Amino acid sequence: MDDQHTLDRRTFLRYSALAATTTLAAACGASNKSATQPTATSARTTAGPTKAAGTPPTSAAASPTSSPQATSGAASTVAPAPTGSVVYDVKYATGLTYKGTFHESPQLAAQVKAGKLPSVEKRLPENPYVVPHKWLTPGKYGGTIRMVISDTSDWATTHIVQEIMYGHSPVRWLQDALEIGPGLAESWEPNEDLSVWTFHFRKGLKWSDGAPWTVDDILFWYEDEVGVPALNQTPPQELRSGKGNPVKMKKVDDYTLELHFDSTTPLAADYAAAWVKRGQGPWWMDPKHYLKQFHIKYNKKLNPKTWAKTFNSKLDWPTNPDSPTMTGWMPQKYKKGEYSIWVRNPYYWCVDRWGNQLPFVDQVINTNIQDPQVMRLQIQQGKADYIHGAFLGMTLADVSTIKSQQSRNHLNILYWDSGTGTASAYYFNFDYHDPKYRKLFRTPKFRQALSLAYDRATARKTIYFNQGEATTGTMSPKAIEYHVGKGPQVYKTWRDSWVGYDPERAKKMLDELGIVDKNGDGWRDFPDGSPLKLTLDYTASDDPHGDAVQKNQLLAKNWQAIGINVQPNPVNGAAFLDLWAAGKLQNYADFGASDGPNCLVYPNWIVPMDSQRWAPMEGVGFYSLGTPVAKKELNVDPWKRHPPRIMPDEKEADPNVKKIWALYSTTRTEKSFMKRTQVAWEIMKVHWTAGPFYSGTVANYPELVLVRQGLKNVPTRDQLAQHGFVDPWVVPSPAVYDPEAYYWDNPEQHT
Repeated sequence: MDDQHTLDRRTFLRYSALAATTTLAAACGASNKSATQPTATSARTTAGPTKAAGTPPTSAAASPTSSPQATSGAASTVAPAPTGSVVYDVKYATGLTYKGTFHESPQLAAQVKAGKLPSVEKRLPENPYVVPHKWLTPGKYGGTIRMVISDTSDWATTHIVQEIMYGHSPVRWLQDALEIGPGLAESWEPNEDLSVWTFHFRKGLKWSDGAPWTVDDILFWYEDEVGVPALNQTPPQELRSGKGNPVKMKKVDDYTLELHFDSTTPLAADYAAAWVKRGQGPWWMDPKHYLKQFHIKYNKKLNPKTWAKTFNSKLDWPTNPDSPTMTGWMPQKYKKGEYSIWVRNPYYWCVDRWGNQLPFVDQVINTNIQDPQVMRLQIQQGKADYIHGAFLGMTLADVSTIKSQQSRNHLNILYWDSGTGTASAYYFNFDYHDPKYRKLFRTPKFRQALSLAYDRATARKTIYFNQGEATTGTMSPKAIEYHVGKGPQVYKTWRDSWVGYDPERAKKMLDELGIVDKNGDGWRDFPDGSPLKLTLDYTASDDPHGDAVQKNQLLAKNWQAIGINVQPNPVNGAAFLDLWAAGKLQNYADFGASDGPNCLVYPNWIVPMDSQRWAPMEGVGFYSLGTPVAKKELNVDPWKRHPPRIMPDEKEADPNVKKIWALYSTTRTEKSFMKRTQVAWEIMKVHWTAGPFYSGTVANYPELVLVRQGLKNVPTRDQLAQHGFVDPWVVPSPAVYDPEAYYWDNPEQHT
């Protein structure tokens, strides 16, 4: 997941740009994310058959016997790692179909026998989703998985478990995002000009309380939540057209939904696969049958002044066990800041290829230990079964201790690729409120000089144990655009552009800018003689032993050595994003760029589109285009607007940002994958010639995945198509590997 920061849903909505003031006038809603051309003309090696544009995937059904019964329309092959492979486009994969006897947990079988539950056949949809991974073996039911986390904000107490489950997604990334396959939708297809996308959902889907799932649950979210200003749900980019206008949804029947865009929108399927829906990204659906009792449209008895607050608390399903879910485990108990307990969803709509309803494990317990060092101690003592490094902040520095205590903790270490393009990064605020600093931060030579003054070789050695590759900071090296045509050279050029450690050259560049010591105190000053003081801003709750804090200490030392007066600056986490979005912080120094699987599926790192990256107020301005807020407060100082924002046509917008926006806008309606890719390369060229806009440390270092001995069906690095893709939220890991299929070889010992 993107290094260091996680956002709860309300924070995500609040800071994604437009806050309470933003709503779309049309169509009662909208949404966000990624890129590929829906054709079958790709030369990319993938793990299954492809689907031509306009043609829904098909599946071959197996004969009804008790032996393995899931088949697809063609044999699967594992795709190679990206280095040196020929990659043209993400392919669409057909799903597997199971026909035969279904099996269920003994717990559920007992409830069926007691008349408390319908039979498993009646709980599953007509055609359940069959998890397709080649490494899976038939599992055993029972046991508990214990997870631990350290998070002072409480978000991770519940939401980390939510993020390991892909249950709300219409379609899914497969093969480390080389493919898109079915999910809640069995099939999907666009029309010829890619302006209308039709999704065919599985008949007989049910929420965790047994109520039917239908297209109405998507429309409820879109029309009655996103489309209602009082609920403060920012319209996501994911359901806007290539022109930026909101999609119109058309219900064909209970299980068929059409998305009508006003222009060619080639990435709709990628967007539908991105993120964990009803989680870190746009939600896409909510249980109408449950939530309508708290919605003033459906319950006129509600207080008009307070109903919205109540509604938002009720829909936060990880903290509200009463709210139904479509995931494998459902929340049973939650204690703020301490723990959450999740139990098997009896109506989960997924099976393995032997007909076993998932999940195998009875429950998941996630414990939040506020002190990260105490958390580490508990891990050493064997009080955790499964640790996903990107969530936890465990680093390579923990390896030796984990191994030395293996007789106590019984943990095996898997090293999955992080997929990060930066590891811990830093970037200056292009929209800083002080015009003198803002001008400096927007000066390419200044940022280039400071990048050359960063000793990445030492950072790579001391923080990342010589893993990964030193980088100026790019998008993920696994991104498609780097593996086709001149892509490898594009990646290398960007990666190496300002990566070399050359403090003498950095000093010379600063001298040329007139940033020299004017008063003899040993620190460089502005050209007008006023003092220059920089901060490396990061959240105060960051682990002092984590990579961000260590990087900031080294970075401060490096910059001080060339005469820059700079200090690390811990900031209260609750205030950090507000301050950054308003241009009140200088340098975001504990985030990292890890997104993929291509650079246009979630382009926010290379294209300012939100309030968290390097041009936050310009990102908000661009995001607001096509919404009523874009025309409000235009006579007000941009830093005093609500929300703070700089519109693309205003003098305060940076020329290089405008150039990037213009290039990006051409990709949104371009059907050709290669033409979109060529434009993406042009955007990257702006980054290495006028950048770096964000600066990284190392790319694609390994992340730790800790697995207790006896926990099965957890893939190893070599079993994964691209050796893992851990860090992005866009390709949600480990949700893409279906942890519901994990099982204990001795479940009775893990109750």
